[in-house]
Amino acid sequence: MMLQLDRTPGEVSGAHHDFLAAVADRLGSAHAAFFATPAPDGDGTLWIADGTDSRAPVDLDPAARAALHRYAGSILSDIRRVAERENGGIRRHFAVMRRIPSLDCLYAVDGRAVATRWGTAQGNDPIRALDDGRPAVTHRGFPGLPPRLLLSALAGTAAGFLVGTLMLRAVPPPPACAVATRPVDLPRQKWQSHDLSMLKGCWHRISNMKTVNIVTQASTAVQEWTFCFADDGTTGQQTLRYTNAGLCTSPIAAHFEGDTLVIAAERCIDQPHHNTFVQTVYRCTRDDDEKATCPGYTVDPLVPSPGPPGVGIFQRPGP
Repeated sequence: MMLQLDRTPGEVSGAHHDFLAAVADRLGSAHAAFFATPAPDGDGTLWIADGTDSRAPVDLDPAARAALHRYAGSILSDIRRVAERENGGIRRHFAVMRRIPSLDCLYAVDGRAVATRWGTAQGNDPIRALDDGRPAVTHRGFPGLPPRLLLSALAGTAAGFLVGTLMLRAVPPPPACAVATRPVDLPRQKWQSHDLSMLKGCWHRISNMKTVNIVTQASTAVQEWTFCFADDGTTGQQTLRYTNAGLCTSPIAAHFEGDTLVIAAERCIDQPHHNTFVQTVYRCTRDDDEKATCPGYTVDPLVPSPGPPGVGIFQRPGP
């Protein structure tokens, strides 16, 4: 049975179908099934998957969401290693097609993770944090040769190795090359010393990408939600880009209270759409070297009885 998980305006590109076919051909149907199938639907696209039961991320408990993320990370890591190792359709499209707007696009279908809206995100890359980070391994060996030629090749290799060894003894060793390492986005030491300079630059929210109207309770999906900080990390700007083309920005200020990072955001007003995201204080805890979880507490006088905080995860945008 085909389940409709999501719907987006507009059509997807032919590259989506090329990538999906390449994954199925190279890695099999289980890996391809991680990606919901985009199907045209009038002026939009349906994201569908084969299954009998589907659940949105908001309907899952924390343990189930964590299991879903591990599954997604395993599948994407496999595909990423193929993209690193082999030329072809997977390598050509993977950098774009792996991206989803937020982790809210990961659904549970019969217990497995299925991604919708893949290949439609621009700068955001929340799923990057789920990759296991293990590099691709290329196996090399001797080409097939007749036994006589193989013995000659081995003898020649041994002789060459001996000569090379004798020559190397007379040549001073080259200077060691520094191995480039990826910088840590949220160093534990800087967090514990309350060094706000680590916040410099932009951070993308990757979960719970919606705002709720306090009067009607109607929700509006957010396409991109960012905090961008100045060099010292004390001040910056919050930006919300909605899927309905709405946009708002507001100033933010950061400080530490103990080991909790506190980010105070002023009202974010989208005048053309008559939409105001109320004054909010985010209280962030460090999850790991890349992510922070930031519950947002409404502190706006417009809201006399605020509800529970909306929890979002923030990380750096992908490369």
